[in-house]
Amino acid sequence: ADPGAGAARTTVDRLFEEAERATESYNEADEKADALRRTVSRARDGLARGQERVNRMRGVLGSVAGAQYRSGGIDPALALFLSSDPDSYLERASALDRLTARQGAALGELLREQRRLGQQRSEARTVLAELERSRTEVARHKRTVERKLAEARRVLASLTAEERA
Repeated sequence: ADPGAGAARTTVDRLFEEAERATESYNEADEKADALRRTVSRARDGLARGQERVNRMRGVLGSVAGAQYRSGGIDPALALFLSSDPDSYLERASALDRLTARQGAALGELLREQRRLGQQRSEARTVLAELERSRTEVARHKRTVERKLAEARRVLASLTAEERA
């Protein structure tokens, strides 16, 4: 056999091995990208649910604040003095104090939820950036595989039928 043909076969074998390694790297990067896509999907779902909770809390707190505003700003001592039923007024005032305390707790919960959502958004952006890097890596490995296989085919095509045997 022609020594050039032996070198060509060695080159083809090497190129196929390199293409196989690049294919394995491509598959690993593709699996990583799939896992990241699933993570991003779960993060988006969680963010949507969290935003719905925040919106509901805002609605409730807004309704309570609106009701308090509409009830007027009369001084509580004057309202007690003018009340036809002071005991009833004191019960309502006590209930209002409890409501105000619950409203304060709800506002604190709203703020905590907003901070949590902000953190989740930040984490989702990080995962999205990692996914984009992974996609770039997958594309790079795919180009490497295609280039090695094309080079191997070119070398094979340059051989005669006898040299390929």
